[in-house]
Amino acid sequence: QMDIKGNEKILECGCGIGGVMKQLALLHPKADIQGINISDGQVKIAEEVLNDFDNCSVSVQDFMNTNYKDNTFDLVYFCESMGYGNFENVINEAIRILKPDGKLYINEIVIKCNENELTKRELDKLNRFRTKWFYNVFDTDTIIKKIKQIGGLKLIKRGKFIESSLNWLEAVSNTDLKKFHKSNKMIIPPIKGMDFLYKKIKI
Repeated sequence: QMDIKGNEKILECGCGIGGVMKQLALLHPKADIQGINISDGQVKIAEEVLNDFDNCSVSVQDFMNTNYKDNTFDLVYFCESMGYGNFENVINEAIRILKPDGKLYINEIVIKCNENELTKRELDKLNRFRTKWFYNVFDTDTIIKKIKQIGGLKLIKRGKFIESSLNWLEAVSNTDLKKFHKSNKMIIPPIKGMDFLYKKIKI
């Protein structure tokens, strides 16, 4: 889905504790895989998870404002992490650090339909989710429209609806961190999983 050949320079934005990076490192041992996360605690855990992989490195950075030079990566990807940032800032920074013809892969939770098609009960659940988890969620048409308005990216592939993993929601719900979110795992909003693959183009 990410269209990885095996020797690329890759960045995961919002890498958590390194689970996806580990799977990529096993599949592509010659790739240079880097990850960033705003949480230094999670980065420390990721360093332990990835300790046996020489082709992986992690650092504490904000994916809306990284310290990487322009045109650094062949692939930048997000796995259920974009919603923590300002959408336009996230996309613009990804474009900046991508090489010409580099690829942006987005695996994200999305609203199952256009927001104005939701029932009142569904909309209430969605807004509670946004408020409690500090996470922005859009429908697929809005995501595509926003990226088109920003420019600099061409949509190569759009996936089909799948069940979103929400692993991070379950993880937090089972720890003391749930008090900060006042989380209730039963309040699941009307969302699905969706992935998008874009290529950087000249404007």
